[in-house]
Amino acid sequence: ARLPGFASVYESGRLVAIGRGVVDEGWLGLSLMEVVPAARRRGLARHVFAALARWGAEHGADRAYLQVEEKNDAARRLYAGLGFTTHHSYVNRAAPSG
Repeated sequence: ARLPGFASVYESGRLVAIGRGVVDEGWLGLSLMEVVPAARRRGLARHVFAALARWGAEHGADRAYLQVEEKNDAARRLYAGLGFTTHHSYVNRAAPSG
């Protein structure tokens, strides 16, 4: 069964960073990691990542994967520094309007 979890950081009652994790068959899947622009470059994404990694390990995950937008260079650098490499790319498509 898939088990979802979330980690967040609040400052002065305002949400400034959040991430989502899902544990499934020993894997921790990370997605929807976001830090508001005014709070970036202060280690909050790393903090959210660490909290989700601990939570995932507590729920049986011993490996992890994540989704990140290809154009998000800052996030890609962060995750590379944490040991992640690109496995594959994906494309989001929208139905034609009209």
